[in-house]
Amino acid sequence: MERTGKSLQLSRRQLLQVGAGAAAFAVTAGKSALAQSSSPTELLVTGGGGDFGVKLQKAYYDGFQAASGIKIVPQPYKGLAELKAMVEAKAWGQADVLLTSAGEAAMAEKLGLSEPLDYSLVKKDDLMKGSFGKNYFLTDVASSVLAWNTDAVKPGSEPKNWVDFFNPSNRAPRALFKNWNQTFEIALLGAGVPIDKLYPLDADLALKTLTAIRDTIRWYEGGAQSQQMLGGGEVDMGMLWVNRADGLVTDGKPVKYLNTNTVLDGDAIVIPAGHPNKDKAMKFAAYMATPEPQARLTNLTPLGPTNVKAVPLIEPDKLAKTATAPAFAATNRFQDFAWLADNGDKLTEMFNKWLLG
Repeated sequence: MERTGKSLQLSRRQLLQVGAGAAAFAVTAGKSALAQSSSPTELLVTGGGGDFGVKLQKAYYDGFQAASGIKIVPQPYKGLAELKAMVEAKAWGQADVLLTSAGEAAMAEKLGLSEPLDYSLVKKDDLMKGSFGKNYFLTDVASSVLAWNTDAVKPGSEPKNWVDFFNPSNRAPRALFKNWNQTFEIALLGAGVPIDKLYPLDADLALKTLTAIRDTIRWYEGGAQSQQMLGGGEVDMGMLWVNRADGLVTDGKPVKYLNTNTVLDGDAIVIPAGHPNKDKAMKFAAYMATPEPQARLTNLTPLGPTNVKAVPLIEPDKLAKTATAPAFAATNRFQDFAWLADNGDKLTEMFNKWLLG
């Protein structure tokens, strides 16, 4: 999964302050691409780039073009603030469809920034419970895994769970995502909170747990940075997104990871509210919900499908690496996306204040 460190970092108050400057930027940026966005044979889709972008192309974009005649034109990742500016300015030339984090998708729905999806085209009954809302659904399932560098952490002393990871007596440097979203959940697991009792999040306890290891934390703001930290030996262990951790293993780096007792999220599809291309965008959304392309993505990277009918189409050794594989599924849980959207303001302010303290 491809994210930026800005995911869910802006409170609703901050979003309302994006203002005319951001809107003007959106209009300016959108003018050059407006004709392209209006083309009946193209769709502008924002999402992850780099290696993950190549995998999205192979799993989804090429197949959709072959089936529909509509070409997907990838665009740089856009977060919640950019979506808000785009919708308010009607700067449609920036994107027809967004692939964003599930938490941001839930916030976009709550703020009225996204279109309701047509579930007559998407078979909701085929999607995993907890993987969709009125205005979004997850196209894949990612997990935040506990990973460690085997050169730094010798056999027998490796962390066996999040409680070990957050043990303050261990002064080893460790990597964490510089965002309360996901990090608070992991910290609460480190404090011994059962995974089925995570919500509502106890932010005070999460911050207390983080405070106990504060001087050992090395923050990252993106997946590539987390890989560099762990694979390069800057940290002994870290919370990494599963595809990033597995990528290190595949590349022969001295890394191992656990895919159990963790929270699940994923890339979610969002259509900007009021978009004139929403009908065409909905066709693409419906395609992304089908089993065949979801299975192709899992065969390329260890992100599980949300369509349960994709499972038989996935190579067994590839499925075994996902957090939704039979060996791991019962130990993990989805984030409560609606709760995150409802409480993002307060938690953002608490985390930012703690960072400054």
